[in-house]
Amino acid sequence: PVMLWLLLLFGSFNFLQVLKMSLPVMAFFALGTGVELYGLKFVSDSISILNTVSLVMLTFLIGIVISQSYGKEVFEKMQRHLKSREAPGDEALNGAVMGVAGMLLITPGAVTDIIGILIMIPLTRGMFKQIALNVTKNRIQSGQPYFFFKD
Repeated sequence: PVMLWLLLLFGSFNFLQVLKMSLPVMAFFALGTGVELYGLKFVSDSISILNTVSLVMLTFLIGIVISQSYGKEVFEKMQRHLKSREAPGDEALNGAVMGVAGMLLITPGAVTDIIGILIMIPLTRGMFKQIALNVTKNRIQSGQPYFFFKD
């Protein structure tokens, strides 16, 4: 199905090139899934399966609330800053980092929930904001002022 989709989308494609580009992505997702499953098993062994499922559902709901409050407008601010080749302001950067925290909390898993919660804590949020600022500056300097999509 994937190859048919690629064929319909691009007309033609080099299978080896697609495979070469997608192997690191597939390996990343396989490793991430394994780590998340191990984390969920560890948590469920500690606090029971029912409590683990309840905790995952709670963090999902918290993630939705955070994503809605910090979501689209912040990424639009970030895109405007990047297009004008300037570093984002603290408000935009804080909102973007909180948006990422929301997305991590929506994703089911123990590791993503821990990272999302760490981002939400004001004491540790500064570290994540600094990482986001460095990534943004590197994108500006390399001439790639987009996070996800070009206009």
